[in-house]
Amino acid sequence: MILTKTPLRISFVGGGSDRPSFYGEEPGACVAAAIDKYVYVAANPKYDGSIRAAYSVTENVATVDELQHELIREALKLTGVRGIEVHSIADIPGGTGLGSSSAFTVGLLAALHESTHIIAEEACHIEIDRCHKPIGKQDQYTAAYGGLNLLGFTSQGVTVSPIACDLDALSAHCLLLDTGLTRHGDAGAVLSGQAQDRDDVRGLVSIARDFANQLSDGDLELCGALMADAWEIKRRFIGSLFDQMYRAARKAGAWGGKLCGAGGGGFLLFLAPPERHQAIVQALGLRHVPLRVGVPGCEVVYAST
Repeated sequence: MILTKTPLRISFVGGGSDRPSFYGEEPGACVAAAIDKYVYVAANPKYDGSIRAAYSVTENVATVDELQHELIREALKLTGVRGIEVHSIADIPGGTGLGSSSAFTVGLLAALHESTHIIAEEACHIEIDRCHKPIGKQDQYTAAYGGLNLLGFTSQGVTVSPIACDLDALSAHCLLLDTGLTRHGDAGAVLSGQAQDRDDVRGLVSIARDFANQLSDGDLELCGALMADAWEIKRRFIGSLFDQMYRAARKAGAWGGKLCGAGGGGFLLFLAPPERHQAIVQALGLRHVPLRVGVPGCEVVYAST
C-alpha cells in the first residue's frame, strides 16, 4: 500500500493569470503557498484485478472506463494502472477554495508514480485537457512543490521560484476564516462565468510580482495593501455578501484580504497584525482556522514493501 500526503494551498495575488486564455498570449504570475491542511490518498493493489474507489461514495467496477470519478478514471488511464483500490480523506472539505481537487489529483498521481514536475504537469493535463475544467495551474504546482512561490505561467510551461521570507512571521499575520458557505458546483463552473478583462488580469500579474518582492523585503503591511488593491480589481466577481465581510475586516484592522479559490463560498484570507486578529474574528463572527504557510509539497508517507 502507498499513502500520500498533499497540502492544500492559499494564493495571495495573481489568480486568473494561470489560465491558458491569459498566459497563452502573455506571461502570468501569482504568489501561492502550501498550507498545513492536507488531502490523503491511499492506493493498494487489488488481487482480482478490479477497481475500487472510495470517496464520498464507493465505486466497485471491473474496468477503468466504468469509473464515474473522472479524476481517478483519467489518472488510471494516463498511468496504465489497473487492479487497484483508492481511498481519500481530507482535513477540510472540497468546494472551499483551497485547491482540494488538484491536491487530490497530485496525491493520486504520486501514489501511482513519482516525479514532482511530471506529477504537477500531469495533474494539469488530467484536469484541464482530459476533464476539460476551465481552471488554472497554480493549484497543481503548489500541491506538488509545496513552499511559498512566485509561479510564472507561459505557453512554454510553468516556473516555480521560491520566495525567501520569514515564514513564521507570515504565518502569524495570516488570518484564515471559514465563511460557512460551500461553493455550489466545481471551481471550473464558477470560473467559466468570470470573464475578467485582460487589463485587470495584467494588473493582478504586476501586483503578484510586487507582492513577491515585498515578501522578500519583509514588508507585510505593504503586502496587505497590495492584496487590498487586488480585491478592488476583482470586486465585481466577489459578491456583495463577501464584500461586506471584507469591509468589516478592514475596519477591524486587516491590511488586505481575498476570497480563496474561484469564489461562491469557502474561506476568506486576510493579512493583519496578530494583535488585531481577535477583533477581526469578532467583527465577522466566523470560524478561525489556524494555519502555517510554506509547508513541503506532496510526499509519500508510507509505502509497504
